[in-house]
Amino acid sequence: MTLRRHPIVVLAHKELSTFLNTPATYVIFVLFLVLMGWFYASPLFSIGQSSLDTFLKPLPLILTFLIPALTMRSFAEEFKGGTMEYLSTLPLRDYEIVIGKYVAVMGLLIILLAFTLAYPLTLLLVGRPDPGQLIGGYIAAFSLGALFAAIGLWASSLTRNQVVAFIIGFFVCFILYLVDRAADFMPGILSETLRWASVNTHYDAFSRGVLDSRDVLYWASGIVFFLMAALSVVHSKRWK
Repeated sequence: MTLRRHPIVVLAHKELSTFLNTPATYVIFVLFLVLMGWFYASPLFSIGQSSLDTFLKPLPLILTFLIPALTMRSFAEEFKGGTMEYLSTLPLRDYEIVIGKYVAVMGLLIILLAFTLAYPLTLLLVGRPDPGQLIGGYIAAFSLGALFAAIGLWASSLTRNQVVAFIIGFFVCFILYLVDRAADFMPGILSETLRWASVNTHYDAFSRGVLDSRDVLYWASGIVFFLMAALSVVHSKRWK
């Protein structure tokens, strides 16, 4: 006797399998790993030392490109190919479709980050890095990727065109990445608001190993907001 799997699990497995059977996914993975490997290893060869910061610091900018590239097909391809109508015939609620696709993207992110574990393992072999900072760095990377994935899904739900979905997702992620730069030119409370809205503020705190409830609230609220926005768009398009 087999237990019936939850529809979210079934859809997430299907989406993840589709990702892993798409050549573009491996191209993105290889480009990411080569680029991040270069950032990490170049100080090691040039000055004879390195740290996880050489991997973590450029990561927010890299993920503004990478995550929208991974998510751009999630809904855009469904709407373009007409397969969203097929999903409508299945016993799937709208929120299960959104969460299932989101879980699949998060599975990809976990696989991608797993390949980078060679960096902290190298540091543990040759030195004595702070374990709290290593753990915090990966929590920061995961949290950032989770927020950008929610943004990417929302962007993909807006259009049938994957390129347009990528541009929208990238633009929103990039704004959240840059907004703290504008804070330097703003007065008082506006400056503080812009800094709070920036992913860098909360990412830097986590990557230093500082876990604050305000940072957790930022990531959680951002993820929920964009997933709810994607759900709203999907619901309106499915039942037109």
